[in-house]
Amino acid sequence: MSSHRNVETQYRAVRENAGIFNRSKRGKVRAEGADCLRFLHGMVTNTVESLAENEGNYAAVTSARGQTLLDIWVHRLQDCIYMETEPGLATKFIETLDRYLIADDVALSDESDTWAILGVQGPTALELAGRVVGRIPADLPEHHTVIRAFKGTPIWVTARSYTGEPGCDLRIAQDHADSLRRALVTAGGTPIGWQVGEILRVEAGIPRYGAEIDESVVPLEAGLNRTVDFDKGCYIGQEVIAKMHFRGRPRRYLTGLLLSGNTPVSGNIIVNDKTVGRITTCVKSLRLNRVIALSIIRRGYHEAGQRVLLDDGSEAEVVNLPFV
Repeated sequence: MSSHRNVETQYRAVRENAGIFNRSKRGKVRAEGADCLRFLHGMVTNTVESLAENEGNYAAVTSARGQTLLDIWVHRLQDCIYMETEPGLATKFIETLDRYLIADDVALSDESDTWAILGVQGPTALELAGRVVGRIPADLPEHHTVIRAFKGTPIWVTARSYTGEPGCDLRIAQDHADSLRRALVTAGGTPIGWQVGEILRVEAGIPRYGAEIDESVVPLEAGLNRTVDFDKGCYIGQEVIAKMHFRGRPRRYLTGLLLSGNTPVSGNIIVNDKTVGRITTCVKSLRLNRVIALSIIRRGYHEAGQRVLLDDGSEAEVVNLPFV
């Protein structure tokens, strides 16, 4: 099968049925101890203390200047707080938290290699996963977890979407992952590669740490408003983020671009010979059949309809997210 056909087959699987994503390289951190909830609540941008057992949310860890050090998924489980971040960032996360641990009863451990994560995304994702691990409620809210089993091994099933389609992540002990992956494929899931995952993510307008999100942006400048609880008490970086929110004026915005060319490009975004932003991820959209990009653009140039130039001299138009 040609690589283009393969990409189309994978893409269609997620849009119409269910695709299987290997997310095992993600950073995984466990926190436990009597002061765990209170400590973490003061460290991240979203609420932790008010999470009920098996609830979760999406949060960020910011510096005192409001820079985005990490984005994390927080899950309150029966015996710990389990958190997940981009691959390779668990050490950075633990070191950042360690800096503020003084007399708190909190133990942090890097469990990145202990667990595997298999994602299932698509209109039939929950149904397909349910056939393998036991029924999953169709209305399981985003970030909520249910515990199931596969051949006697416990599995944590968390509702998550990173493709614009419904889905879930299945966390299982590393040595059972291959067996679970084979069972999901046998049940009708299609394995999905990185390239198709990126196309789906960009079409859905979802930022990723290392692309749209890094330490140069405050969460509100990278489309991460949903990571911030504006009613919670103090956390590191709160002052900067609150001021930006209540004045309603981030300096930059996460925006979409429709490109005129036929090939994905990278580089700067220019208006009247002035650099006003940068392309962060650029792909050929299979739904729109044209090149699209996520970008960070300065305020004043970020509104839909704005025409811009790219480094290679081609034109693009700013559009609202998501594309699909």
